[in-house]
Amino acid sequence: MSNESQATAEAETYEPRAAGDAGDAGSAGIGELSNSQVYLIDVETIRDTVSVAREMPLSRDARPRIALTTATLIGQLELLIGEDLNFDLDPAVRDTYKAAYRLLRIDRRPTNDDPTFAVWEYMRDVAAVTSQLVETYAEQQGEAESDEQ
Repeated sequence: MSNESQATAEAETYEPRAAGDAGDAGSAGIGELSNSQVYLIDVETIRDTVSVAREMPLSRDARPRIALTTATLIGQLELLIGEDLNFDLDPAVRDTYKAAYRLLRIDRRPTNDDPTFAVWEYMRDVAAVTSQLVETYAEQQGEAESDEQ
């Protein structure tokens, strides 16, 4: 099997696992983490998604991409707010958490009836808050973005 075929086959059958998961179910129940499982946050992927959102042009043709990018950002933001980023010790981080929770409220999200500009603006707001939290996370994990990038 060629490397390209093997990579395609692996991509089609890939199932994400928790770090430290050796393939066994362990003693944790469905939806519960065992003590040995820790989910890692992919900082670079989140940074890439934020960059895509920031660079996306405002146009009617872009609306499906805006919706997809927004959904991805929302998932990433929800993942980040689940982390202990010492929000109780740092007022700036606490404010970012508050902004995240405001954005994630269902009644704050745009609908299909809203103009493309409102949907695009919401995506950019989510990207800004996600960027702040991912940089806080990276800093606390020792993964701060270097000036060379």
